[in-house]
Amino acid sequence: MFEISAPYPLIDALLSLPNPQFSDSESLADEVIHRRAIDGTLYTFVKTKAGRRVLKWDFEVTRNKGLETEAFIRLHVSDRWRVVDHNSRVWLGYVRNTPFELRSDGRAEPAVQAWPVGERQSFTIEFEGVQQ
Repeated sequence: MFEISAPYPLIDALLSLPNPQFSDSESLADEVIHRRAIDGTLYTFVKTKAGRRVLKWDFEVTRNKGLETEAFIRLHVSDRWRVVDHNSRVWLGYVRNTPFELRSDGRAEPAVQAWPVGERQSFTIEFEGVQQ
């Protein structure tokens, strides 16, 4: 199970989501910056971000859960989040993907999931934070 609570530390909302699809990713938030001087000399800088990581999760949910997620993100887009991911790791940070977009890919089938028959939606959450 995947849980997002916000705002951190005075939590007033909790969003529970199913586990993300297999395409989740994790990367460092550090940047390498290249600058060239007037005389042609190349300078390289590494901009570190204190161990922050960028996480990307893809979810597939029913329409009602998609609308609930959209309302949660709109309400807490600028707040600090506490995320307990599907690997039971706890993250503190902020959402990165704005505007939030729901994609309607098809219909939900009861034989595939324990969902009611209806519209199936997918979305991606991009998150930047530190692991606790």
